[in-house]
Amino acid sequence: MIRFAVLLFTLASPLMVPALVHSEPAQQARTGNGSVWIDVRSAEEYQQDHLPGAVLIPHTRIARGVSEHYPNRNTPINLYGAGGPRSRMAMEALQALGYNRVEDFGSLNTIRGIEPAPAAVLQTVSHHITGE
Repeated sequence: MIRFAVLLFTLASPLMVPALVHSEPAQQARTGNGSVWIDVRSAEEYQQDHLPGAVLIPHTRIARGVSEHYPNRNTPINLYGAGGPRSRMAMEALQALGYNRVEDFGSLNTIRGIEPAPAAVLQTVSHHITGE
């Protein structure tokens, strides 16, 4: 029920996806393996710090933002937030829309190795690296 509510909220929210990093086309935000990094935090948090090349799509607008910028549901999408809950909600909303290559990497500090990863993120990263 919570997943459905999150999905409805993201679909019903007006699209206010801020411009991509340096107004780059969406394709330039991809890594060498074709993955897109999406920061699901607020615009204020994104302005303070973000991964180079990451696209800002707040978790409250994730369904509409991703659907418009990345309509191919096989696009590999890597999500991160500040602490993990927003990126987890965003992942669940995208999976409910049929995106099947979505990974939740937890927080920006976890990605940078500043803080330890929660067990759910470790499992995601392990699956991403080993394919198991």
